[in-house]
Amino acid sequence: MIRLRARHHPRLWFSSTKGMIKRNRRLSALIAIGVIIFLSVYAKTIFHLTKEFLTHSNFNFKLCKRFHQMTHAETKQSEIPRIIHQVFLNASYNRVEFFQKYEPYRQSWKTKNPDFKYILWNATMIEELINTTYSSISPLYQRYQDIWKARADIARYLVLHKMGGVYADIDIECRGRMSDLYNEMGDRKVALNYSYDPFGIANDFFVVSRHHEFMAHVIDGLQEADVFYFTPFVNNMFRTGPMYMLGRYLNYPHKNDIYFLQKSQIYVSTENQVKSWHGFDALIIAIIWTGMDSLQLISIILLIVFIVRLNKLIRIRRKLIIKSNKDVGFCKNNNFKITPIMEEDGN
Repeated sequence: MIRLRARHHPRLWFSSTKGMIKRNRRLSALIAIGVIIFLSVYAKTIFHLTKEFLTHSNFNFKLCKRFHQMTHAETKQSEIPRIIHQVFLNASYNRVEFFQKYEPYRQSWKTKNPDFKYILWNATMIEELINTTYSSISPLYQRYQDIWKARADIARYLVLHKMGGVYADIDIECRGRMSDLYNEMGDRKVALNYSYDPFGIANDFFVVSRHHEFMAHVIDGLQEADVFYFTPFVNNMFRTGPMYMLGRYLNYPHKNDIYFLQKSQIYVSTENQVKSWHGFDALIIAIIWTGMDSLQLISIILLIVFIVRLNKLIRIRRKLIIKSNKDVGFCKNNNFKITPIMEEDGN
């Protein structure tokens, strides 16, 4: 029969932990308060991330089919309209200058695809679409009033679900004919670009048929994804951006229906794309993710651990020196006389 050693018994661990908590009551109280605050702020976020990226519960797809207007069989028979959609919502002065800068890129979509209809959506058109067709999304859209990137993400999902076709950001240049891409997709009705720096499924260029259940699945999850993350960049990525699209894909039960572009550069160019919504936090994440390999990251972690341990040893040494100096001073002040334990006999 296998038995645990005495020092490995759970009771001993429990009693030692209990004793340590009693000895460090202030520290234990601070840790408990910190855990409570963290859970109160991020409990919903942790639950959503676990369900979306770890368990893949498909909860939205099974129960909350609010925007599903076609069955899976019907979507497989549907055709992708020959329409190119672009969205421009932010009409501030600096954004208008940005919009004008990429006028040649917008013209490239019309030049390369003369048999496609081209629609440029503005804020008024999107709000009208939401009010008439997607009224349940209106409260969420209004909450993102000061976050134009989140609104632009929601807008593209609604437009492609309503009408189908091709979506492209205005700073993306068209290099190939979209009809060739349609032929390359075969009988699949969704095309995504599984490449985003640093991670996620890019939502700056994708193709989908009208009322496709994948896009309905994407819209269904927007409400639950509206939780608090750590930084503005991470908020955008996980609420409506590339990581949100990745989560929706992972929870989609018909993944074989989705075509991933192997060489998207044949059709589009993102070389001069400007990540205008990226902040300082995005730069730090990008440097860590793309600028370091695993060995460098491990080296930095070990260096930090070494510095922390060295600092602790230095503090312990200082305390020992101070204590020894006090003991020496105490002996001098009290005129301690050291007498030998044994004396030699003169004889």
